[in-house]
Amino acid sequence: MNLDKARHLENILRENDNNGIAIAITGSWGVGKTFFWKKFLEKNARSEQERNFLPYSIKRKFPNFFDKKYAYISLFGIENLADLKTAICSNLSSNHFKEEVTPDIEIPLFVKKGLAKISTVNFSKNGFSGSVRLLDALLFLQVQDAIICFDDFERMSNKLDIKDVMGLANQLKLEKNCQVILILDEDKAEGDNKKKYAEYKEKLIDEEIKITSVEPLIRANAKDIEESLVGLMVKFADELEIHNFRFFQKVIKLYKAFRKQLSEEVADSTKEIILIRVLQCYFISDFGEKYEFQWENIKLVLEDKQINWSERKTKTYEALRAISYNFIHSDAWLTEFKKRFDQAGELDFSLLKELANSDLISEKNNKCKDDFHKCCEDFWGLKVDKKFPDNFYEKTRLVIGLENLSNLSFALKVLEIFNKDVTALEQEIIDWINEEMEKDTSQFRINEGSGEIRVVFKDFIKNFEFNKEKLPQLKDAIFKIYIKQAWNNKDELSVQKANKEDWEKILFDEVSRDSRFDSINSSYIVKKILEREKGSDLGKQISNWITEIYNEKAKEDKFYKNYMSFLISRLDN
Repeated sequence: MNLDKARHLENILRENDNNGIAIAITGSWGVGKTFFWKKFLEKNARSEQERNFLPYSIKRKFPNFFDKKYAYISLFGIENLADLKTAICSNLSSNHFKEEVTPDIEIPLFVKKGLAKISTVNFSKNGFSGSVRLLDALLFLQVQDAIICFDDFERMSNKLDIKDVMGLANQLKLEKNCQVILILDEDKAEGDNKKKYAEYKEKLIDEEIKITSVEPLIRANAKDIEESLVGLMVKFADELEIHNFRFFQKVIKLYKAFRKQLSEEVADSTKEIILIRVLQCYFISDFGEKYEFQWENIKLVLEDKQINWSERKTKTYEALRAISYNFIHSDAWLTEFKKRFDQAGELDFSLLKELANSDLISEKNNKCKDDFHKCCEDFWGLKVDKKFPDNFYEKTRLVIGLENLSNLSFALKVLEIFNKDVTALEQEIIDWINEEMEKDTSQFRINEGSGEIRVVFKDFIKNFEFNKEKLPQLKDAIFKIYIKQAWNNKDELSVQKANKEDWEKILFDEVSRDSRFDSINSSYIVKKILEREKGSDLGKQISNWITEIYNEKAKEDKFYKNYMSFLISRLDN
């Protein structure tokens, strides 16, 4: 806990009240090292303020460690050692920890800043360089028995050598009796600086405070968020070892934006599912490649199906499952969220409001899904009894329209293990599929990332007939979807319903006679179609048909043999 680290740091400083010392505050980028130091100062500043009511004679007789000068120096933008010394002098405050002015004789702060500005002017041509050096020396004399903090090592200019910074820190420690604080991330140092830092660390650093958790930063920025949700973020950070507050800053901001779209009274389960989906979204966006976890991995995967997974992927999956089952199961809410988020650019919060208030995240639906998932966990945890089949049957029926086809297919498979007749349940699911496909045929695009889908559902989707209106011609649908990129559900259905004969006409007849395709050849159209449908059953079917058509064309005449072979070779590229 950072509270223990703060106590440890305070003890170190108090024990070395009259001794120079160098303390490194280390940790990964974004973990909150600077935040830790500033909160530490803030706490002790409040304690020092309480001493204001004591008589001055008492305070002088019983001095407090924090009754001393202080300077915070960001190394960002400083290009040489002289500028660094000037920055220390001009930032050194008489007493950072209390408002009253100390009676000690000292150059006023506004005078120091003025002298510091003068020292940056080049007077060498007029023979005043010696005077400027004298001003620098005068300013630096004020640096004694102070707390000096150096920050932003990772943003330090290439013109400033880390050897010079560490050397000055050592001088402040040994000659000026200062307590030197260095806030740095060793991993961010590069090249020679990394090597030099390692060399100086052993010689210079007396104590090291390692900041390993982003929890304090999360809590400080999520004070208006429920404790259970803050705990969820902290657990997410610990389990996935993500201790970069920039990540959680985005999560908190988007969660709060969602929360504003809801009424004051909202179910806790709804808040949790929103936070989980926001965490998922940014996790996949920022760390998906590194952690080997993408949108298609959000599904229930049995252990025997994980055999070929890498250690990293398995560890990620198990960590997410341990945090919440919702991280590894896909549902209608996730589908909607991903659909909205993938619109890219600035999020449209009018759409988010519609989503946040939808029935998908209502308390009733969340309760149904929780009950369904509890049954799944009982099945895997060997907690089933004789009432389980009937109970799970009813729980599955209540999540039709809420769970995806993969989860529903899994439920039917489990029920059949217990010899439960699922005919009626299967038909209810088909009726739901039919109703949804009447609205939008793209609702059930099945690909390799869809999980295991029951064959009867696959067949129904494949053979779905849209009877309300005549479908557009295939050439019109292709132009709208793959060229113009402005289409509707009937256009997609036209492509799905096309047969081998239809595709042959497209390749060798209709495209060449349609003026809309004057600047586009049929090979290019095939390429665009297969790129968009890559990995889907439809894409594989179209590729197989086109291959057959090309082969048949090659057999018609030797003239076409090599030509068709070339076109076939391009289908997989």
